[in-house]
Amino acid sequence: MEFGVFAVLQLAGLPFRLANAVAVFCSGSFNYVMNRNVTFKSSSNYARSIAMFVAMYCWNLLFSNLMMAWIPGLLGWPTMAVKIVTMGMQAVWGFLLCRYVIFK
Repeated sequence: MEFGVFAVLQLAGLPFRLANAVAVFCSGSFNYVMNRNVTFKSSSNYARSIAMFVAMYCWNLLFSNLMMAWIPGLLGWPTMAVKIVTMGMQAVWGFLLCRYVIFK
């Protein structure tokens, strides 16, 4: 979902930071609901879990924006490739945080 929203907004001409913010918000909202109710079937403290999930997604937004600003200039990679790599990294730490910290 995140990459699809990002790609469509980039094709529409939005700057990568704005497109990324909207994409991260959309995927974060969807992922929170799915992770809490389906993947981990959590009954943990709702306020705590949403606060931690929002903090993780704020970090994800900052991280991906920084990487998309720096890596293309440093390595010559296209922004879309950097987005894919950052999403992979975020998937790994996102799963681990959700599994062992946020929804425990």
